[in-house]
Amino acid sequence: MSMYKGDFDITKTIRIIERLKSQLLSNVSALFSNMAEGNTGDNNENIDILADIIILSYLLSDRLGVSNEALDVKLINKLRLASLQDAENSEWVQEILTLSKHLNKSRQI
Repeated sequence: MSMYKGDFDITKTIRIIERLKSQLLSNVSALFSNMAEGNTGDNNENIDILADIIILSYLLSDRLGVSNEALDVKLINKLRLASLQDAENSEWVQEILTLSKHLNKSRQI
């Protein structure tokens, strides 16, 4: 059985996806460990980890065939829906609206 170039591309893509998933899980684990240990004083480390999680999410979505723009639109739509559904919980609504405004402003959607 011979392998074609397409087989190598699929294998490469699967390897990349698996590596991204592993890195994502590793970063989530590191963040949870910091939170469990009470390492909130060093916010730079947590900010780095959170930024890495966001970057990995975008890279993973790209490998899964989802464009950055489509992901941004989905994020904003989910935030809008959440703000409508959680209207009774004003604390979350304000945070969701603030995040939605930030995303709209930074992505000009």
